Amino acid sequence: MNRPKYLFLVCPDPQLIKSHIDERLGTSGQQGWETKTFWGDDDDPLPATFWTDLTIKSLFPQPKALVVRRAHALKAEQWDKLDAGVKGLSNEIFPIFCLEGQWKTKKAPVPATLARRNLFKKAKKENWIWESPGLDQNTLGAFVRDWAAQNGITFEPGADRALIMALPTDAVAARLELGKMELAAGDARTVTRDHVDLIPNTGEMAFFDLMDALGKPGAEAAVWKRVIDDHSKSSKDQMLFNLIGFLASQARMYGQIVSGEKVKGNPYVIKRKTPIAKRLGRQGVARMIDLALDAEFSIKTGARRYEEVMDILIAGLIDLFQPKQQARRY
Repeated sequence: MNRPKYLFLVCPDPQLIKSHIDERLGTSGQQGWETKTFWGDDDDPLPATFWTDLTIKSLFPQPKALVVRRAHALKAEQWDKLDAGVKGLSNEIFPIFCLEGQWKTKKAPVPATLARRNLFKKAKKENWIWESPGLDQNTLGAFVRDWAAQNGITFEPGADRALIMALPTDAVAARLELGKMELAAGDARTVTRDHVDLIPNTGEMAFFDLMDALGKPGAEAAVWKRVIDDHSKSSKDQMLFNLIGFLASQARMYGQIVSGEKVKGNPYVIKRKTPIAKRLGRQGVARMIDLALDAEFSIKTGARRYEEVMDILIAGLIDLFQPKQQARRY
């Protein structure tokens, strides 16, 4: 068995956690993993199904990864039960505890209620702990090099350094931008400085990237962070009316694509938007227009407060754009 008995991931970035879990399962030497996700900040974070999988051997064994997200929120009594529960694990069960608190210092933020328990002391002794404070300018280089190697991407001289400087330090947002670079590179598989210029340098998620993120499972945190940041701005800097106008122009483009009309615009943008438009279809485009009109009506008539209108609009767009079978928490 090429894996730890159980694993602690200490990292505040959900995308980095997901990537590390995928890597661990892929190199475990076991096939056919079933991943079950539990949430440490739920009202019932570790339900009966968790304990059944953890402690009872199945007649039909299948490798199961029991992923406890936001495990730093677990209470002392839950760690007590886990302390005992991990002692008799079968080879088919792989508990993964994700401690997602923010790093306020260079020291990994491990809750005191966990640090003094045997299961964590054992993990520390056996090196069953992976720690990362998330992306920053020091770690983005390795992040970009790994992405390029995995996708067969090369760079024209200087473009790799420019890309590292331009990328956001949120892994979900960075992945979205790298996806943009891969599409721009095309068959040549080479990223140029011109491609890097497509990344907005505002420090915020631009409308184009907001629309792109709406359909990406796992990108919800980045979208809502952009919305929450918008709530705290002065009215003249808030984005709702600009977003409504942007949605109208996007709906027009999607409608033209669905109808088979000739679309004017940047060929690169049209290429990216075509699969989305086809997935939405006429009904989806109509729903998009309805959401924009309802938001405009609600804010202009005072039927709802600005924050409510914005939140309802974004929630509706996420529901519209995400493939229904994937629109769930990982």
